[in-house]
Amino acid sequence: MKVSIGMAVAIVVQAFGIIWYVAQLDSTVSSLDSAVSNMQQEATTVDVAVLQTDLENIKEKLATMDETHSEKFDPSDIEDDIEELEDRISDLETTDAIIENEMRTIMSDHAKIGDALSDLGKSALSEDREYGNYGGY
Repeated sequence: MKVSIGMAVAIVVQAFGIIWYVAQLDSTVSSLDSAVSNMQQEATTVDVAVLQTDLENIKEKLATMDETHSEKFDPSDIEDDIEELEDRISDLETTDAIIENEMRTIMSDHAKIGDALSDLGKSALSEDREYGNYGGY
């Protein structure tokens, strides 16, 4: 198998070209990797600086709020209002129980009147109305 010198030189030149291209590519990748790393560090540094500035601003606002709102929250007023409302609710529940008892008495009386009218064979006010049977009252 005979290979001409021109062909051998062409293969060697191509091999060096490929080696040179790969070396350049490796160099480019390395420099880009370094640049990305530097950008990430700078971004992290900037983020930390921004967070520190935000934290300082929040601290200043809290200090200003403490100064402008020197009156502190006193829950005793709310506790007194809650106690008053509980007393009013208790009174309303008592009133409701009395009304319920009176209503049952009235319903019972209506049932007795209806029975009495039925016994007499009369209807109340010329109506065909049934007395009693008030759904369990």
